[in-house]
Amino acid sequence: MKIKIIYFVIGLSLLLVENSPAQEKSNIDSAKSIILEEVKITSKKIAEIETEKPSRKKHYSFLTKAPTQIGMIFNEGQIVNKRLNSIIIYFEKKYTQIYTFQILLFSIGIDTLPSKQLNKRELAFSANHEGWNKFPIQINDLIIPKEGIAVVVNFFDKSNMATGETDRIAMGKYSSKKHFFLRPTSQNNWMIFNSFQEGRIGPMIRLLVEE
Repeated sequence: MKIKIIYFVIGLSLLLVENSPAQEKSNIDSAKSIILEEVKITSKKIAEIETEKPSRKKHYSFLTKAPTQIGMIFNEGQIVNKRLNSIIIYFEKKYTQIYTFQILLFSIGIDTLPSKQLNKRELAFSANHEGWNKFPIQINDLIIPKEGIAVVVNFFDKSNMATGETDRIAMGKYSSKKHFFLRPTSQNNWMIFNSFQEGRIGPMIRLLVEE
């Protein structure tokens, strides 16, 4: 299998009103309800955690031939032992309407590679536009293990009838080193990539988890 790196040149506020005691009481009650509403919203934000959004590297792109799998490991402390809500992927090119791909979720082995598959139900999706696409993972008991989780995108054989190329997951720059990998589905061995700009370049994939 040949892997090509293709370079592109692309360029409160708070309003105080003096009034009667009755009016002041009404204002206090209103203020209370506003504060309670804000707490509720804050609580919701705390309950949902999103992993880092990388900056787009327009001159980096992975071009692979199907069938193939490309994935990345997520083991940030703030997401472990939490329920996986959604996976968000940045596609550089729009998929054809009839093409679908799979998302596979694995625990991480002692060799820091995908080990046991966690999703018993098939997760098949299609991207509907170029850019960030959000894919809900509707499995209530899927909790991210303490070692983290490996998210793998499985491209089927017929992604492009003419060339066999998969449509591309964009590459982005992260603030810290990322561990990503790929393999042809006909082989068992993963090829590990960690050399791009001190390992900070990787597929643009994010997770949304909830308490």
